Amino acid sequence: MVHYTKVQSNGNNFLVCDNREGIYDQETLTRLTIRDCNVKTGIGADGILVIEQSDRADFKMRIINSNGFESEMCGNGARCIARYAHEHGLANTSMTFETLAGIISAEVDGVKVKIGMGDYDASHISEVHSLTVNQMAVSYHFMVVGVPHVVIFYEEGSLTREDMLRIGRSFDENHTVFPRGTNVNFVTKLDEGTIKSTTYERGVEDITDSCGTGSCASAVLADLRFGIKSPVKVINPGGTNTVYFQKNAASSVQIALEGDVYYSGEITCAL
Repeated sequence: MVHYTKVQSNGNNFLVCDNREGIYDQETLTRLTIRDCNVKTGIGADGILVIEQSDRADFKMRIINSNGFESEMCGNGARCIARYAHEHGLANTSMTFETLAGIISAEVDGVKVKIGMGDYDASHISEVHSLTVNQMAVSYHFMVVGVPHVVIFYEEGSLTREDMLRIGRSFDENHTVFPRGTNVNFVTKLDEGTIKSTTYERGVEDITDSCGTGSCASAVLADLRFGIKSPVKVINPGGTNTVYFQKNAASSVQIALEGDVYYSGEITCAL
């Protein structure tokens, strides 16, 4: 049997699997993820958050997306696992945990969780790139926030959800430009401190209700595009994230992400 706790932040939902005893090997985890994340034939989730032992931090977080693809990092997932870890005695309210993108710090205050995402290269984010999708040139910026993110700025009402899906899939499947695929964020400014960001997620292969790392990339690039300063309210389809960032002289940017985390239930399934 395998036991899950289902958690969500802004509708970005995950199954938490405690694998600190190393019961499940990689083949089993991949199989369980594809089976149990299927919304029609399984439980339904955007991915599985796997907790494992770490000799560098309180624990290790692995994120396996619903298609079985293991990702380097997930902002909303990191906040979800931080609340779970604190409430299940794995860590104090202040903690660190290991990811493929590095060590993440977190502060838990009830349902509100703030994570320190770390420092990221900002030396190339001002570059404007272009790709052609269905004979239409699409301009974009690119930034890695643990995972690769394309940010496309658009005028409110000029793109439909179907447009975003088509563009997102085209970018993600272009392995000549993006060898490991990419997330694609569609961003518009709402006011001087607020943006709206809709994300096509690599690995989920669809638009999700929220993306934490996507919110971070969108906020940092909104400062570049519109001069919006930290903190930035990022409205996703499923709710709101708050992104804090500080640029430094070494062409890097330090980012933190804050939002609420909720439990959906406990589920036990056959292996």
